[in-house]
Amino acid sequence: MNASTAAKNSSRLDVGHLTAAAEAATGLSDWGKDQSFRIGLEKLVESMNGMDAPDSLVQQAGMRLTGSLMTRLHFVDDEKRHPEILEEKIERPLVIVGLPRTGTTITYDLLALDPAARAPRNWEFAMPWPAPEIATWDSDPRIAQLDAIFAHLLQGAPKLADIQDIEARACAECNLAFTHHFASTQFPAEWGMISYGKWLRENPSVPGRYATHKRLLQQLQWKGPRGRWTLKSPEHLCTIEELLEAFPGACLVWTHRDPVSAFSSLSSMLNEFRKAAGVKEDPIAVGRYVMDTWSNALEHATDVRNRKPQVDGAVIDISHKEVIADRIDVVKRIHRYFKLPFTAEHETALHGAAMKSISRRLGKHTHKPEDFGIAREEVRALLPKYLARFGHLFDEK
Repeated sequence: MNASTAAKNSSRLDVGHLTAAAEAATGLSDWGKDQSFRIGLEKLVESMNGMDAPDSLVQQAGMRLTGSLMTRLHFVDDEKRHPEILEEKIERPLVIVGLPRTGTTITYDLLALDPAARAPRNWEFAMPWPAPEIATWDSDPRIAQLDAIFAHLLQGAPKLADIQDIEARACAECNLAFTHHFASTQFPAEWGMISYGKWLRENPSVPGRYATHKRLLQQLQWKGPRGRWTLKSPEHLCTIEELLEAFPGACLVWTHRDPVSAFSSLSSMLNEFRKAAGVKEDPIAVGRYVMDTWSNALEHATDVRNRKPQVDGAVIDISHKEVIADRIDVVKRIHRYFKLPFTAEHETALHGAAMKSISRRLGKHTHKPEDFGIAREEVRALLPKYLARFGHLFDEK
């Protein structure tokens, strides 16, 4: 029985059926000692069953969730066969944690050009088993498999190509890694599951989530390329202390932009994902979700930094306008702040063809905050701590 056949369900999902399907597809049944992943899985299934989702989306979700459950079973099996995997060290990663649509992707891509950097790719986070290997890292068949999935996605929402890099080889976000713990903003973003998104916003500290993240990175570097992990996800703002506890010595890069523009841009992107998923368009509900979720994240992370100097010192603040105006200087400043070597090879890469590819999406994405019910006065009221400390980094319009 394969994952596709096992996971199909005409209109509803069931946790028992999903876990049984994963066991049948892998021939494995040991879920390991930590089964905290079931918390998010239960909420995901509840949310999917409670929304007016087309059958095609329910089937897609079933296959995706079954695939992640299969990954978890394989990981436990790998650990038993190769206990050295758990001895892999994840040391002082460089992590971009800014709000979505604030220059995080450009900054991520620039930092990942460092020959000493190791950025995970979308195909690795999406399909991390079996462990990627150095010899086939650039030709792994999962690359073509995921690009085919992305091509189908873009058929339903072609504007996404102007908003984000939808490519298997693009640097991956940690929210994709968190999907294997079933606790990620990726799910409401891709599938329009606003009730699940509200639950996650109110319960960001899902037990075991960072343990799953670390285990995934161990799997990828076990046989795959090595280097200083360079990561990215705005979701880390919600749990900034847990991030630093999971990865001691982590170097955090927080990008900043007028939140009204950022919220509007993100709402536009999520609206396109809803189109691709076949979920009924509701731009006002999307804008509400974005404002509530990410204003909460900004206020939380700002409050933690204001109260805890050790957290504050682990972060460098970069404005979106700086990234656009002088990206090379921004990269150098980040390296200086964290005392990381900046090499001639990295500078050459920043000046080369890769720089042109990074610039190809700039200016293509247009959006209006009023289309999503986003008003500047309300955004200001939601962000007193954030604007008081970081408002000088962007020009409000």
